[in-house]
Order: sequence, then C-alpha cells, then structure tokens
Amino acid sequence: MATLHQTGDNAVSSTVLSASWQRCSKMMQREPWTMPHQAQGLTFDSICRRKTALLALGQAALEDAWEYMSPRGCGLFILDESACILSRCGDPLTLQQLGELGFINGAYCAESLIGTCALSLASALGQPIQTSGEQHFKRKLSGWSFFSTPIFDNHGRQSGSIALCCPVGQEAASDLPLTLAIAREVGNSLLTDNLLTESNRHLNQLYGLLEGMVDGVMAWNEQGTLQFLNAQAARLLHLDAQSGQGKNITDLVTLPVVLQRAIRQMRQLNHVEVTFESQHQFVDAVITLKPIIEAQGASFILLLHPVEQMRQLMTSQLGKVSHTFAQMPGDDPDTRRLLHFGRQAARGRFPVLLCGEEGVGKEQLSQAIHNESERAEGPYIAVNCQLYADTVLGQGDTDGTTEGGRLSRLELANGGTLFLEKIEYLEPELQSALLQVIKQGVLTRLDARRLIPVDVKVIASTTLDLALLVEQNRFSRQLYYALHAFEITIPPLRMRRNSIPALVRNTLARLEKRFSTRLKIEDDAMAQLVDCAWPGNDFELLSVIENIAMSCDNGHIRLSDLPEHLFTERFEEGGTRLPTQLTFAGIEKDAIIHAAKVTGGRVQEMSSVLNIGRTTLWRKLKQYNIDVSQFKRRRQDSR
Repeated sequence: MATLHQTGDNAVSSTVLSASWQRCSKMMQREPWTMPHQAQGLTFDSICRRKTALLALGQAALEDAWEYMSPRGCGLFILDESACILSRCGDPLTLQQLGELGFINGAYCAESLIGTCALSLASALGQPIQTSGEQHFKRKLSGWSFFSTPIFDNHGRQSGSIALCCPVGQEAASDLPLTLAIAREVGNSLLTDNLLTESNRHLNQLYGLLEGMVDGVMAWNEQGTLQFLNAQAARLLHLDAQSGQGKNITDLVTLPVVLQRAIRQMRQLNHVEVTFESQHQFVDAVITLKPIIEAQGASFILLLHPVEQMRQLMTSQLGKVSHTFAQMPGDDPDTRRLLHFGRQAARGRFPVLLCGEEGVGKEQLSQAIHNESERAEGPYIAVNCQLYADTVLGQGDTDGTTEGGRLSRLELANGGTLFLEKIEYLEPELQSALLQVIKQGVLTRLDARRLIPVDVKVIASTTLDLALLVEQNRFSRQLYYALHAFEITIPPLRMRRNSIPALVRNTLARLEKRFSTRLKIEDDAMAQLVDCAWPGNDFELLSVIENIAMSCDNGHIRLSDLPEHLFTERFEEGGTRLPTQLTFAGIEKDAIIHAAKVTGGRVQEMSSVLNIGRTTLWRKLKQYNIDVSQFKRRRQDSR
C-alpha cells in the first residue's frame, strides 16, 4: 500500500492508513463495490433543515471556489459530521461519474460503507486528510483522489466537512489547502452567525425584561443623551418613548436636586423619594440610580418606582404573615411542647426570646405567636440585626424619621410585633434604646428633645448563648434579663427525630395543594429521612422534600429518589459524624443501595461493583426488601 503525499501539518501517516485498512479488511472485500446507503425523502430533508446554516454558507463558498477552478474536472462536496453528502457542485461529467459510484446527495460515506477514504477519515479523525489511488481500500476508488477537511463550530464540535474529488493525475498541490481554507471560512462564518444570533437573543430578552418591568427604566450616557426609555418610565414622566430617544435628559425633564448631585458625584441612590417636573407637571417617584463607570466613559441607569404602588404594597404587607400554629403538626411531644409555650407567649405583652440553631424555624414560630396574639391585625416587622441593625430604631436623625423620610422599623411595628432576628448583633447603643421601649413604651431620639410612644411586642431570636455574651460584656445584661423572662428553646432536628415524619407529611400535603397532585412516600424512604443528620435542621429537610416531590416519578417518593449525601453520614452527639448505621447489616444495605444508584439498578454491574455473586446479591436484595427497578427508572428519567 502506498503512503500518502505529505502536505505540511496536514499529512496523514501511513500508520493511519494501515489502521484503516486493517479495520476494513475485517468488514469487507476489496473487489466488489456496493453503493453507499442513501438518506432520502423526509430523512434527508430533516438532515438538511438541521444543517441550514452550514449549507447556506458552504454552498456559497463552494460556488465561489468552483468558479475559480471551473476548467478542472473535479467535484466539491459538503458533508455533515456523519459523512453524509449534503450538497455537490463542480464539473458535470465528474459529478456524473461520482454519482455512478453512489456519491450523490444523501449518501453516507462512512468507512464501514466505502472503505479507506478521506471522506470518512476526515470525519472520524477530525483533521484534514487526502487519499489517492491505491491508498483506497476499495479498488473501485483507485482512480480517484479525495481531499477533505472538517468544520468545527464555536463549541469545538465537528459540524461537517468540505471535500474535493478529482481523477488521479489531475490533483493540484493546493487541493487540500483549498478545502482547509473553505472549511475555515465556513467555520468562522458559522461562529460569527452564532455569536450574532446569541447576542440578538440576549438583547431581545433584555428589552423584553425592561419593557415588562413594573418600574420605569431610563438610561443615558455621560453627556446626558437618553439611550433607553421603557414604556413605564415614559408614562410616569408624561414623555413619548420614541421621540425621547437621543435627546438630552435635561431637555425632557427637570431633575430633582438630589439626583443632579448624585450624577455629578457618580454616587448610587437607593429608594429615595423625589419629585420630577415634566411637561409642566410635578411627578412623585421613588428612584434608584446606578452609575456605570467604564474606560470609555460613564453611563447611568435610573429606576422609577411608582410611589402609590410602593405605599400600597407596604401597607398590604405590614400585617400579613402566613405561619400559624394550625400549620404546625403536633403529632409528637416535642412539637406539642413548642405549641404550648408558643400559645402562652402569644397571650402576654412581654418580650419573647427564641433560641436555637439556624434553620429550626424560629421565624415561623414568631409569626405563629403574632397571628395567635391580640396584635394579629397589626403589622409584623422582621429585622435581621446582622444586616440592618442601624435602621431598627431610626437613631440617626433628630426629627423622628430616618434619612429620606422613612419611619424606623420600631415605629412601623407600632401596634404589632417586631421580630429581631440574631439579636446578638444589635449595636450596644441600640440595645439601650430597645430596653427603654420594652420597659417604658417610648423611643427617645439622640437629641433627647422628642419622645415617641411605641406600642410593640418584641420577639427576639438568637443562635448563640446570650448569657455567655453578657459575661463577656458583649451584650446588655438588663436587656438579656428582659428577654430571658420568657425564653423558648427549639432543639435541633437531630434531637427531635420524632417530629420528622409529621414535618414530611405536612410538607407533602402543602405541596399537593400547590401542584394539584397526589404525593406518597415509601416507608424505607421515610426511615432514611428520620435517620439523617440534618445539619440545616427543618429548613434543610423541607427543602429536600420539596425538591424530591418535584422530581419523583408520578408523585411516588422512593428510597432511590433521596439525594446521595443522605446515605453517607449522620450526626452524633459531640459533633462526631459516623456512618448512617453502625451495624453490619446497615452498612451492607447502604452499600447495596449505593451500588444500585451508581449502576442504574443493573444487577450484573452491581455484583461486580460489590464483588459478590449474582445469587448472593439477589438474596440480599430480597432480605433488605430493595427494589432495583426503581433505580432503573431513576437512571432512565435522568437521561
């Protein structure tokens, strides 16, 4: 067998051809020629539709190349990644001769069909290749030379190839480089088209989002030229969205002083109430300004929040919290104890301290206390002291309001409940002010000239030992005594495992109403949930249940539906993490379940993974009541 002509980096070694010949010799004879299989009708039409972009760009490139090569007796092909011929052009006589061999539109030029040939090898190896004369395995191709180069998309995947064919003796040194140049041109054009399409898609999504917002949106550059104005902003400011584009923003509206100052200082504004003058009308709005500073200059994005809508939303939400004691399942002693103390806390006006780890449901319990109390019709204001400690009491001003005219959280909670999450982060001076509110029912401003009556029930929560913080002088002793008078400690979920079945069933019942479906959990899955560590407590459990309920098969939650990490460890007192079951049978069962998950329930593979015989494995499956079919369904659904 002759070796291939060398063409720089595109040369194919005799090793590649030898390997191809060896494969072909096992599949076919050299002498008989069988017409390659052809995709026709709807099948071929479907392939062409999938390759519309490749054909549009490739056909134009081939026609240009043929115009340059037209005196020669050669043919040019476009093939897809499976080496199916999609389009041909070139010398009519050459195309006719190739057609008699079966190289027509729809023909599959795979190695298993036509033997060793550049048309098949380029697609298989993903590199430019040429084959000529006796290098072809099939003698029928010994009078031809083929040159082929694959085309790659912007993700590096092969999307097709460009090929040139001519009789032996009519080759040119530029033939393989020509297919390489055409393939690169088509590939670059595909990349450009894909990037343009993707950019247009993102731009359309962005415009759709901006136009669909309830808030008004305006954008302008450093010179003040208006670049974008959505319909909501145009309506709020009495402007025409189309005619306003390209004009200076100061020619359209009179900007409030606070906004002008922020623009000059390149400073961000968040929810500031201002008044615009536009078309001889005054327009109230709450604005958010976002300066965007780039190397080529600055630009600004302004959000206009309608004042009335924000006020209505605030009014409607102040007194609405959803959680009640009726929603808390009381099927176990631990939960019944919490319900008992919670209802006691709801009867009085005294402050309440809720203690427990993250995720045990302290805020839900505080909401239930509020809804059970005589203040249920009043507002419920929740404040995370770690994030918003400085705005709890509004201590930063002298006129009874915080900056921008907003009431403090304590004043907003007047007549209702103030829930202070992570009370340990409250600043020392605010601890003193809160103690004054609890004892005397008044809020004193820093200038001591104004007393503001405040009627509010304080519920605080903590994840730390406040008594220890008091001893370390990191928390007010008097405030601790005031809060400690009625303290409810919520144990972590690992210490109230009897609550887990009721929590799961309650969550499934709620999800059944939301999704209008029936949900069921098998006993072995429930047992595994009870045995888990749950370091994230109730929040983690409910999140896992909701995720499983949305992905399980026909609303039936099986052991195989549980996340993998739930089978690996559990929490023991003292913080040690140990295997889920310390008995030999428990470890053996967990190993079998893990193998079923990994192999998709295929018994032969499971026995190999576990290094036990199939008969033994079947006996163990029956002993532990493990149904491998559910793992097969799980693997099929994930594909």
